[in-house]
Amino acid sequence: MNAQGRNWIVTTLGTLTGWMLLMALPASAHHGWSANDTEIELSGTLETGVSLSGPHGTMQIRDVDGELWDITLAPAPRTHRAGLREGTVPVGDTVTVHGQRSADADRREIKVRRVTWNGQHFDVYPPPRS
Repeated sequence: MNAQGRNWIVTTLGTLTGWMLLMALPASAHHGWSANDTEIELSGTLETGVSLSGPHGTMQIRDVDGELWDITLAPAPRTHRAGLREGTVPVGDTVTVHGQRSADADRREIKVRRVTWNGQHFDVYPPPRS
C-alpha cells in the first residue's frame, strides 16, 4: 500500500473514532439517580421559584425546621410538559415534593418525581417500575 492509501486509512479511522467519542459524551454526562438513594416526601415553603434554565429544572423550598432544600426536577422540556412551569407556583406557597434524597447526608437535595401544590400533582418523572 502506498503512503497516500495509508494516510486515507489513518484519517478515516481518526475521524470515525472522534465521532464515536463525541456521540458518547451526552451519555457519560448524564448522572442518573445513583447519588439519590432514599425515598423522601417533604413539604415546605417555596423560597426560589421553578427555573427551567439549566439542564434540569430547579427550585428551593424551606422546611418546617428552617432548612433550605435544593430541588432538582426533570429536564426543562419534561418538567414543562408535566405542567410545572416558571411562575406556576407562587413563591411563598406551600409545596410537597416526593423523590429521592441525596446519599450525602450533609446535602439537602432531592431529585423529585412529583411536586404537589394546591391539590395539583406535577409528575415530572414517571414512578419507578416495580
